[in-house]
Amino acid sequence: MAVSTDYSSSYLSVMNQQAQNLTDSKKTGDITRQAESLGKGSSTEDLKSAMKSFESYFVEQMIKEVKKTNDALKPDDDTDGWAGQMSDMYMDSTISTLASQIVDKYGDNFTDEMVDHMKLEYGITDDDNN
Repeated sequence: MAVSTDYSSSYLSVMNQQAQNLTDSKKTGDITRQAESLGKGSSTEDLKSAMKSFESYFVEQMIKEVKKTNDALKPDDDTDGWAGQMSDMYMDSTISTLASQIVDKYGDNFTDEMVDHMKLEYGITDDDNN
């Protein structure tokens, strides 16, 4: 029975990692496409949306690293088996939501600085897009 449980746990772990890799790949692709679409004709709102997406992804990666550090410090016998694996599968969605909420509530300074920088980079003025 232990072999079956170990196999199931390993399988879930691999599936969880593959799902995470696909999710990260999709997010980075979406952010890249959004950034590539920016240019002189972009509005301030386009810039702000792109910068919020980038900032949310950045915060999400920071939270995931904190979680990894916390998990690494747990004792080896502190595992929940199958239930723990299932919990981990939903943790990424929770982290993503949390990162977006953090950026929405506290991220304006960084977002505004990035928008101002992008406006200078592309020569965008508020008068051009209103």
